[in-house]
Amino acid sequence: MDRKEFGFLVSLLRQDLGLTQFQLAENANIDIAVISQVERGVKKYFDPELLFQLANALHLTTIERREFFLASSGISESQVIRQPSAALATDTINADKVLGKMVTIIEKLRLPAFIMDVYSDVLAINRIAAGFFQVTPEILEIAPRVPGGYSTVRMMFGKDLTIRSKIIENWDQYAVGSMRFVRENSLRYRPKPYFQYLMKAFRNPTEYPLFQRYWRMVSSFEQDREANVDVFSYTHADFGPLKYATSTTVSITPHGELFLNQYLPLDKHTHALFDGLANQAGEGVIAPLAPWPQKKML
Repeated sequence: MDRKEFGFLVSLLRQDLGLTQFQLAENANIDIAVISQVERGVKKYFDPELLFQLANALHLTTIERREFFLASSGISESQVIRQPSAALATDTINADKVLGKMVTIIEKLRLPAFIMDVYSDVLAINRIAAGFFQVTPEILEIAPRVPGGYSTVRMMFGKDLTIRSKIIENWDQYAVGSMRFVRENSLRYRPKPYFQYLMKAFRNPTEYPLFQRYWRMVSSFEQDREANVDVFSYTHADFGPLKYATSTTVSITPHGELFLNQYLPLDKHTHALFDGLANQAGEGVIAPLAPWPQKKML
C-alpha cells in the first residue's frame, strides 16, 4: 500500500467514526496539519508514536492494528510473500495453486467449510456448508448479476435477510461477530476500487437495511480479540439450538489473504447436525464462485 492509499485508509477509518480531521487530531494529540498530510498522502515518514496514537484514536482492535501497521509500511501484497529465485521454488507466488490446495481441503472436511477472500467474497463452499446455510440454486443464479452477490454480507444483511430470518435468538451476537470478521480482515483493502464499489452497494438501505447499523456498531465495539476465532450460540428456526466455534486458516498470496473457515461443533446437538448434513450432502465443493484474484465490477 503506497502513501496515497494509506492516507485514504486513514480518512475512511476517521469517517467511520464520524470524526472531522480536527476531532481526530484532538483525540490523537496530533497537529491537524499532520493529519491532513497523512490523508493527502504527502507525508512520507511515519514515526512509530504517530501510528500508535492514530491506532488508539481510531479505536482499532488488536487484529485491525496489526493490519494498520502493515499498511503503513508501504509494502505491497506481492512483496509480503517469499520471492522465488534460481535456488528456491515456492508455490506461494502461484495464486491458483494456493486456492486449489484449500479447495481440496474443504472438499474432504466433514464440517461446514468455505473459502473467502479479503473482500468476504466466497470463492468455494463445500456441500455441507451449502446445506447448513441453505444456499439455494436461486441464490447462486442471481449472484453474478448482483454487486457483492457472492459476499457473506449479502447472506447476512441483504434485503432478503437469508440468515437473519432463520436465527430466532442471539442475532446481535451473530451479526456483530460476523461483521467484525469482515471489518478486520478487509482493513488493508478498503482503499481499493473494488471495496469502494461493494461499500456503495452495501450502504444502500433499501438493498441492505441492516448493514450500516452493524458496520457502525462494530467500529465502536469495545470487546477485543487476538485471533480469528468466534464462538456462536443461537437458536436456528430449522436446526434448533446451535453452538459452534469458527476456525480460520489463513493462506497468504500475492493478491491478499485467503481464509478457510470451518465450523467446529461445541455440543452434541450441533455435532449430530453437522454429521447428518455430511451424510446427506456427501463430499464435494461448489466452485468456482466469486471471481478471484481479478475482481469484477458490474
